[in-house]
Amino acid sequence: MTFGRLFFVIFAFALLEVLVLAAVADVIGWPITIVLTLATAIIGSWLFRSQGLQTWTRLNQRMQSGEMPGQELVEGLLLLIGGALLITPGFVSDIVGFLMLLPFSRHRLAATLVRRGTLQTFGGQQGSAFFYQSGSFNGGPFGPGGAPFGADRDPGNGVVIDGEAREEAESRDPLEHDQNRRS
Repeated sequence: MTFGRLFFVIFAFALLEVLVLAAVADVIGWPITIVLTLATAIIGSWLFRSQGLQTWTRLNQRMQSGEMPGQELVEGLLLLIGGALLITPGFVSDIVGFLMLLPFSRHRLAATLVRRGTLQTFGGQQGSAFFYQSGSFNGGPFGPGGAPFGADRDPGNGVVIDGEAREEAESRDPLEHDQNRRS
């Protein structure tokens, strides 16, 4: 999205927020409108904290079981966006923010984004990347084949890792090693 389009979208959203706030204030009055705006921010921050903790717990459980927590990662992103929208004054942003924070709508939206493959990669500053793959990654932290990054895969015998090995005759226990020196 170019800068001009982004500016237009932000400007249109802000204009819509002001128009809706003014219309609501005409109907119920400015003091009640301000109180409602503050109440949605307080309720939203409480909901953000409780839902964020539940999502974090599910994410850790999935990682402990060796599965990729794609759904939970997307839900965490939606929680962050929803929380930011609820802090922003206005009723349009509050509606969108609550939709991202409420579990039933957030689960459906995250499932749709994961299913469509909309969120697949995130690039890092050093050229590293995180690739999302649905399902489990049965090989533990090294991926489906169980090979660390940079290891060659031999189709017949599994993984081939180049390296050197040597056997040391001395014990690895530091106390035992000191006693052998003194004797």
